[in-house]
Amino acid sequence: MQTRLHSVFLLLIIVLMLLGCASPTPTPVAPTQSATSRVQPTTAKVQPTVPAPTKATTTTITATKVAQSTTTAPTKAAPPPTVAPTKAPPPTSQPTGVRTTEAPLFYNLPPATLTSATGLYASPNRGDFITPVVQIPTGQTVYVMGRNGNNSHLRVVWTTGVGWVPTSFTDYNGARDRLASLPVFTREPPGCAVYLTTQHNLNSRWTANQKRRIAVVVDLFRSRYGDFPRSTLVLTVNGEDVKESSRHIVEQGQFSLKDVVLTLPRDVQPGDVMGYRLETTSKELLTFMATIFAVPDGCKWKFD
Repeated sequence: MQTRLHSVFLLLIIVLMLLGCASPTPTPVAPTQSATSRVQPTTAKVQPTVPAPTKATTTTITATKVAQSTTTAPTKAAPPPTVAPTKAPPPTSQPTGVRTTEAPLFYNLPPATLTSATGLYASPNRGDFITPVVQIPTGQTVYVMGRNGNNSHLRVVWTTGVGWVPTSFTDYNGARDRLASLPVFTREPPGCAVYLTTQHNLNSRWTANQKRRIAVVVDLFRSRYGDFPRSTLVLTVNGEDVKESSRHIVEQGQFSLKDVVLTLPRDVQPGDVMGYRLETTSKELLTFMATIFAVPDGCKWKFD
């Protein structure tokens, strides 16, 4: 039995030796690190790399600094420019807005020379000048249309403005014969008539601001003489003719209407617009002037 075991053992050794000669022993290889294997961190710290600022970044930073400095230190406002004071314009030699006839304009009226500077008064019984106010210098020539009843004032035309001047301011002062030769205006505005305004154009309009009675002194004249076609001047209220106010023009001289008083049959109301309408076939340029007065209750005017 032992001999058989010994033989088997010996046979097993021989087989193992044969197998060892047939396949060489493999060389051990270091294992690769798998994705799931744990890696021990290194102890050395890695400094992050900071890229250098580009040129565009530098420009942005500079603009930001400028903006900040502007808001934190505002600049002082420039002082306002110094404006030199303007001088008041000298008085004009003719009322502004006057519709003039052809120049030069000569009047078929007696002349008077001013011995004192004056304006044109709206009435011989009040101290109101016609508007716009213009001073006529001493030595100027005015043309006399007539006088009032007590010879205190002359009604004159200067350039194309019509009004009253004190007789004592002219070379008619004390000249009885010259005064006596002048026509007398019997419809001069009384002291109780309140002067409102003067208009120098047929297209002018006047708007009432309260209920009141109105009277209008009208002068209409030309730069030439001779025949003038039959015409009519009428007041209008709110664009409608007021027939009771119409005045026929039949004169052939230079002054078609001279110191003519036109009235309305009723009081004007606030907001009423008064104007003028001239019916004529003439194409010549005319000079027009209207002096508007308010006539209070109880005020007597000779046109009544």
